[in-house]
Amino acid sequence: MSWVVLFGVAFFFSFIGSIPPGGINISTLQYAIEKRLRAAYSFAAAAALTEYLYAAIAVRFQIYLTENADISQYFQIISGSVLILLGIINLSKKPTESKPTQIGEKRNAFKKGIILSLTNPLAIPFWLMVTAYVQSMGWVALTDQNFWIYVAGVSAGTFALLVSVIHLGARFASIQGNTFLIYRVPGLIFIGMGIWSFIS
Repeated sequence: MSWVVLFGVAFFFSFIGSIPPGGINISTLQYAIEKRLRAAYSFAAAAALTEYLYAAIAVRFQIYLTENADISQYFQIISGSVLILLGIINLSKKPTESKPTQIGEKRNAFKKGIILSLTNPLAIPFWLMVTAYVQSMGWVALTDQNFWIYVAGVSAGTFALLVSVIHLGARFASIQGNTFLIYRVPGLIFIGMGIWSFIS
């Protein structure tokens, strides 16, 4: 399988999965609005590195499941169910005012980015489910040798979204209140993925 496809699939899902407002992108937006661009890029790099770590853990576990057929035959059903559940949760969400998480007095934005990202362990089950889905669809074939390319795509997708936040600034702030774009579209995508997983 082409490493470009492997990287691209991971990049796409990481970029889309990072759109909903949270402590990471809201804090990045705050740096951008305050014109602290160096701090913003440093913070984004820290968040992307942490996403790399969490994705690596999830993908390693997924490879283990794939190599154990008696477990993996049930995991596709579980992953499809979880994706549908994530979709329903997104569809039922209501817009709330998101504020950057405060981590006390930290010396620099990079440290803050690492600490804030580490408080989001939900990235592991998210990447476990997404990876199970893209493998079941035949879009990627992960092995012990090529999974680093996939994980690099995850990290790059997160960084690209945060760089977009830095450059779009006020425009990104304006779409936070767009319930359809922020919650409904990802929700419909998750439900569609889950249903397709059962059909296939």
